[in-house]
Amino acid sequence: MAAVVVVACAAVDSAGSTPDGPGPSPHATRPGARPVGNPAAERLAQEYELVDLADPARTQVRRRADQAVVATLTVGARTTVFAGAPRRFDEPSTTTAVVESTAYVRIAPRAWQPGPQIPEALARWLITELDRGDPTDVLAAAMQYLPGAPDLRDEQGVRYAGDADFGYVHSRDERDGADFYDYLEIPWTFPDTGTVRPSARWDRDLDCSGYIRLVYGYRFGIPLLNQTASTTVDGLPRTAASMAAHARSVVIAAGRNPSRPPADLSAAQPGDLVFFALHDDPALVTHSGIYIGDDADGGMRFVSSRGTADGPTFGDVRGAGVIDSGYFGDRLRRVIRL
Repeated sequence: MAAVVVVACAAVDSAGSTPDGPGPSPHATRPGARPVGNPAAERLAQEYELVDLADPARTQVRRRADQAVVATLTVGARTTVFAGAPRRFDEPSTTTAVVESTAYVRIAPRAWQPGPQIPEALARWLITELDRGDPTDVLAAAMQYLPGAPDLRDEQGVRYAGDADFGYVHSRDERDGADFYDYLEIPWTFPDTGTVRPSARWDRDLDCSGYIRLVYGYRFGIPLLNQTASTTVDGLPRTAASMAAHARSVVIAAGRNPSRPPADLSAAQPGDLVFFALHDDPALVTHSGIYIGDDADGGMRFVSSRGTADGPTFGDVRGAGVIDSGYFGDRLRRVIRL
């Protein structure tokens, strides 16, 4: 059942009527209440309505003029998907697959929690993102490390994007991987371990979790930790296994046991993190990526930094780069939304 909610700051009106029959919104208050002292929420109330849905619990932002869904917020997650101009992702050096999409993935300043009031900062953020339609979202940023991507530098001269290689050593004597600050070639201060410096052994390299941390953490502000975690943390721990188990997130899909893939991926949306067991232990998560959307053949494409492709790719190297079938589909273990 969908609950229709009029956006408000101090209070919210709701008729609570849905195609499935009448039902009160969980946010409804007295009729006639108006947003107070929050211009952004007032404008949202005038131009949009919020519709609550389940499985997973989420809220669609629908434009009143034509009922088009312009954004989707997931309860408990910061990841928000906006509708925007059609665009095309391709990687001809590794695959003939093409992803055409209108989904733009952005990170809200706080996790979405429906209620009788929309925080002013969140209302302003929503209006700003709906107005500007910045094309450099999470997905566009993720593409800036694929083969042949040009270097991009910030005002300080730090190369923050450009073709990346794969950097990871896994042997009997050593495990070492290239994190985001290695790729950036800058020191970084973490809240759990203090300042660390980039390793000289890695040159424009990223391992799979370092790639996730570069995109979601360095580029879009998700907090970053330098170590693994044993309990839930507000941010991204260092390894894929620790992210899958302990990063604060919404679980979208998981196998009935840790050794099996999820049976249903219908709730996945672009921007979700995907985790795989690629080594001998079928229950041990060893690889991570980002689901980017369906390709022209209906395959659910993901991008990740892989040794077989020597860097970030959504291509068909050592199996089709999809999460719903084949090599990676069989080894998928978990899908989460930050």
